[in-house]
Amino acid sequence: MHIVRKSVFFLLTILLILPHAVSAQVNTEKLRRSDSTTGFFFQAGTSLGLVRGNSEYVSADVDARIDFTREGNDNFLVGNYRFKESNKGKIANKGFLHARSMWETSETLTLEGFFQVEFNEFLSLNNRNLLGGGVRLHAVDLRGDDGKAIFDIFLGIGGMYEHELYVVAAANIRRDGFRSTNYVTLTWQPRDGTALSVITYLQPSLEDVDDLRSTTDAALEFKILEHLFFNVQLSYRYHSRPMTRIKQYDLELSNGLRISLP
Repeated sequence: MHIVRKSVFFLLTILLILPHAVSAQVNTEKLRRSDSTTGFFFQAGTSLGLVRGNSEYVSADVDARIDFTREGNDNFLVGNYRFKESNKGKIANKGFLHARSMWETSETLTLEGFFQVEFNEFLSLNNRNLLGGGVRLHAVDLRGDDGKAIFDIFLGIGGMYEHELYVVAAANIRRDGFRSTNYVTLTWQPRDGTALSVITYLQPSLEDVDDLRSTTDAALEFKILEHLFFNVQLSYRYHSRPMTRIKQYDLELSNGLRISLP
């Protein structure tokens, strides 16, 4: 266990440093279901917000997901739309739709294909379409005496074709090209009530070595009382060549409490 803790610390350090060397797509790795139940599943949710007074804004957030799982094959379609506007103008207007099919060829190797549509007004991104595929390897699988997972590492290697349309200063700018899309997923559950996950994507352009994108999402949760959990989440995105004069990175750090009963 001491070796595992050292490995986790080392890998977490690397994964949090990597984005500084390489903006990223939607982090679809965290959209995977951990439940292996076969069948058809659907879920959707929405939230609406309204604030009036010293601060004024309206907001809307819509999510929907469809899953179809059978022996050796998982498929999902996920969509999200987010809008927020204050009395000074829009704050957020973005959305995406992602479809993925995964075929398990062995206990450690999975073939994947995906398609994605995305837009983000505040990145001047009118439309981004992706089509690609790759392989996913379960590189490390450590389990306790009871068979429960303790430490896992997944590696993904693939490629994709990307079409982007930006609207900058009333002009349309189109980008088309191929990218390598690679990711590392790390999960660590040393005991009940404690869990760490880190997901890092690296997506270099195959046509311009200076055009590099990355995203990292990390989450840590641990039990502080019998039914009370504390969690910390970090999200970091970086693009070496943003289309407009915006910062190359976005960083979000949040923490909170979760109650689980019974």
